Amino acid sequence: MGFTERQEALVSSSWETFNQNLPFYSVLFYTFILDKAPAAKGMFSFLKDSNEVPQDNPSVNAHAEKVFGMVRDAAVQLQAKGEVVLGDSTLGIVHTQKGVVGPHFTV
Repeated sequence: MGFTERQEALVSSSWETFNQNLPFYSVLFYTFILDKAPAAKGMFSFLKDSNEVPQDNPSVNAHAEKVFGMVRDAAVQLQAKGEVVLGDSTLGIVHTQKGVVGPHFTV
């Protein structure tokens, strides 16, 4: 499964927009996740002890930046090679420890 140049450009431009207001879009991203899957709250250390997504939280911003950066990198790889090679080998281990399963990614 590959990405077209247009699809990759859309993901990259979304990344640029996201990066221009990281705190706002980070909170929005996790708010959407919790609206759709409230039980996911416990999977994020920075959300466990709060009733809502904390504003101006460096952990929220850093995690969202990693997620969106990986999506952007995956789009670039799909467009260039037709496949994605994961650069961080610990990612799967952490997600398994947190109990993340396929349906979580749909959210």
